[in-house]
Amino acid sequence: MISINPLQVFLWAFRRRERDVVNLYNSLSPLMQLATDNNMLNFGYWKNNPADPLGAQNELCKLIGEISDLDSANIVIDVGSGFSAPATYWKSQYGNINITCINTNFQQLVLSTKLVSNNISDMKENSYALLQTDDIRFVNATSTSLPISDSSVDRVIALESAQHFRPLSQFIKESKKVLKNNGILILAIPVIKIPSKLASFMKLGILSLTWASEHYSLDYVKTTIIRDGFHIDETQSIGPYVYEPLADYYIKNRKYLREKILKKYPSYLENILYRSLLKMKQVSQKGIIDYVLIKCRPNDINQE
Repeated sequence: MISINPLQVFLWAFRRRERDVVNLYNSLSPLMQLATDNNMLNFGYWKNNPADPLGAQNELCKLIGEISDLDSANIVIDVGSGFSAPATYWKSQYGNINITCINTNFQQLVLSTKLVSNNISDMKENSYALLQTDDIRFVNATSTSLPISDSSVDRVIALESAQHFRPLSQFIKESKKVLKNNGILILAIPVIKIPSKLASFMKLGILSLTWASEHYSLDYVKTTIIRDGFHIDETQSIGPYVYEPLADYYIKNRKYLREKILKKYPSYLENILYRSLLKMKQVSQKGIIDYVLIKCRPNDINQE
């Protein structure tokens, strides 16, 4: 049984500082892995009726790859890369790309490599340490200070991670700095459709606590992107194909999933997860939350 202090989890979710988010993911990522039977950490894209979470998560990765024009890219960075499962998927589909996974979560980064060597054991947290295997590199760094050469990257992707970046504007500025003149920035991000923080807090209910990220509004995200030197090529709203079918999958399979979860986690945690999914479905149906894909380019793009 995994021991979790509920008060500590509440404080991490409430404060949402970088270290708090790392601690939260280290404590709760195994819960997501149990529920999905894989190492993907995104909600998935359920439009084409995938059979399970992994199928939906691969569909989301596929959609991101298409929108990002990865078939014409070479150097790609995945910021907030989790266990690097999306990067592995993209590498399998676009063999010519070279991917750098950037993650402030050192534990996730080391697990991503699936290596046990002196190189890993010698890595020190926040040292910008580097590992490489099969054209995927792993760098321990923060989204607001990318240790990447200026104007060297074709694509910057933040797949369901930018909602944690504080301040978001600093990540946008860093992305502009490292992107080539004709590069592309892609965000796949959960957003709030209500601009007032107090109103969103009241409307979200239990999600105000269990949605452990910044509750950025869509207007704020788009305004920040434009203000910090990008123009937006495309915005796709896919919330109905994310939240509601994910909740439906859990509800349909709750008995099986609950049994798996209770082998490692206390029952109250599964109850909170279930109630949160029900609320997520409800506020999605009401249009209070959405999930958007935003494709943007630097303003000073060379048109020649």
